[in-house]
Amino acid sequence: MKKQIVIILLLILMDRSFAVAAETSTVVLTASRPVNSLLGETLTYKISFLWFDKIARGEIHLEAGKKNGTYLATLTAKTLGITAFFTSNRIETYTTLMEEGPGGLLRPLLQTSDTQKTKRGKVTHRETSYTFDFSAHRVTYRKRINGVDEQGTVLPMDKNKPAYDFLTAFYNLRLKRLGAIEVGHDIKLAAFSRKGPEEIVISRLSASEQKKLNFSDKLLLCRVVMAPETFGTKSRDVYVGFDAQVRPQFAIVKNVIGLGDVRGLLIQSTEPKLKQ
Repeated sequence: MKKQIVIILLLILMDRSFAVAAETSTVVLTASRPVNSLLGETLTYKISFLWFDKIARGEIHLEAGKKNGTYLATLTAKTLGITAFFTSNRIETYTTLMEEGPGGLLRPLLQTSDTQKTKRGKVTHRETSYTFDFSAHRVTYRKRINGVDEQGTVLPMDKNKPAYDFLTAFYNLRLKRLGAIEVGHDIKLAAFSRKGPEEIVISRLSASEQKKLNFSDKLLLCRVVMAPETFGTKSRDVYVGFDAQVRPQFAIVKNVIGLGDVRGLLIQSTEPKLKQ
């Protein structure tokens, strides 16, 4: 199963504190919170597409880093049942080491991804990494297969547009440190792919749009638009529904190549060790 199945969880991207207006949603959200208030929280999702239910299981988790002042976010997904058989027991693991930047937002230091397959007892790892150097305004991309470097590229970073990976963006969202998002006002965030700079655009749907798409007004619905190559899609649209705790209750990736619409649904939440 493609790496994109995991990424539905990563679609859990930014809000801007979701200051709620009556026109958009009935959800009422609280003020920003410290990073420590989310340490130990684990969100677990079931992943489905078409009529196939629970083809994979994913988790996203935040913990303190080894170095004081750093944090480690981990996203994993593992195919299940017959799907695991046909995908060579595929396991996707994403990690991001992050810190609080000068402006108070979390920013990535090192983001890695590892696709592991096991076939006939042989384990294969396909790894990529992005190292963020904010002082030199550059991002270094590397690709490895079974520990052997295959590709390396240094990409320039606009000093006026600090870049985020999806996990850092997600936790800035959870902490509500990105300001307010309003209907008619798009949020644009700098990001990176192996080809260079990218842009993520986040739009908050109005109550009428939400109703037209048959989504409950008990959730706050956003459309996230990003480059099709990010998730291997024919479409640029991803829909994410948040609850009052800014937990993504579901995410839908539109038109994933070979799969159609892929859905992630929250099935379990482990509370942070330190509550707000």
